Amino acid sequence: MSDGEEHLDRLQQAELTRTTCMSLWRAGAVQAWMEVVMGMPMYIQACSENVKSGKVLLGLTDEDLELGLGIGNPIHRRKIRLAIEDYRRAEGEQGLSKATEMDHHWVSTSWLSDVGLPQYCQTFQTHLVDGRVLNSLSRRDLEKFLNISDHFHQTSILLAIQLLQMLGFDKEALQARRTKCEHQNWDPIVWTCHRVMKWIRNIDLEEFADNLQGKGIHGAVITLDQSFDTEAFAKALGIPSNKHMLQRHLFEEIKLLSVPL
Repeated sequence: MSDGEEHLDRLQQAELTRTTCMSLWRAGAVQAWMEVVMGMPMYIQACSENVKSGKVLLGLTDEDLELGLGIGNPIHRRKIRLAIEDYRRAEGEQGLSKATEMDHHWVSTSWLSDVGLPQYCQTFQTHLVDGRVLNSLSRRDLEKFLNISDHFHQTSILLAIQLLQMLGFDKEALQARRTKCEHQNWDPIVWTCHRVMKWIRNIDLEEFADNLQGKGIHGAVITLDQSFDTEAFAKALGIPSNKHMLQRHLFEEIKLLSVPL
C-alpha cells in the first residue's frame, strides 16, 4: 500500500470510529482514532504494538497508558481516558458529548483567542487540550500542568469553561448567541474579548480598548466574576485612578448591559 493509499485508509478508518461502537473497533480503527481523531500520532507505534481492539482500549487504565504505552504527559493520559469514558457512555446510546467537537487545535487557537489569552496557545497545543480536557481543568491543573500562574488568568479561563458548561459545550449554540449580539449590547456573558474591546470603543473609551489585549477579559468575566468591579475593569483598561469621571462613565455603561435570564 502506497503512502497515499495508507493515508486514505487511515482517514476512512477514522471516519468509521465516529459511527461505530468502540467495542467493535479493530486494530486499524484504534490506530486511526489515535492519530486522526485524537491528534496524537506520537503514540501510534506503541498503540499498534499493544492495543489490538476497541475492547482493549475501553479497558485501559491510567497505569496502562503510562507504563504500557509510554505516555508520560499526565494531560495526554487524561485526554485519552476522558475520551474513552465518553465513548463508553456513547455505547449506552447517549451519544458522544458535544465537547467531542472541540479538538485541541480549536481550543488552543480560536477559543483561547476569544478568551483573550492567546499567549497560552503553545502550552495548550503542547498538552493537546481539547473540549473534554477543558471540562476537567481545575485551578490547580492550570498552575501545575499548564504553568499558568497568574491568578486572574486562571480565573478568566475557568469562567470561560463555566460558560461552555452552561451551554453544554455546544459550539453552535455559543456562536449563534454571539452572532445575535455582535451589533447589539446585550447578552454580554457570551462576548469574546474582541467583542468587549469593540464595546469599549463604542462607549467612547477607544483610547483604552487595546489595553485589554492579552488580559483575559471576556463577557463571562464581566458578568460572573463578582470581584471584577468597575475599579478592576478601569485598572485593566489603564484608566488613571484620578480620572473619576471616566470611571463613573464606565460604571454607568456597565449597568446598561442587559443580561438575559
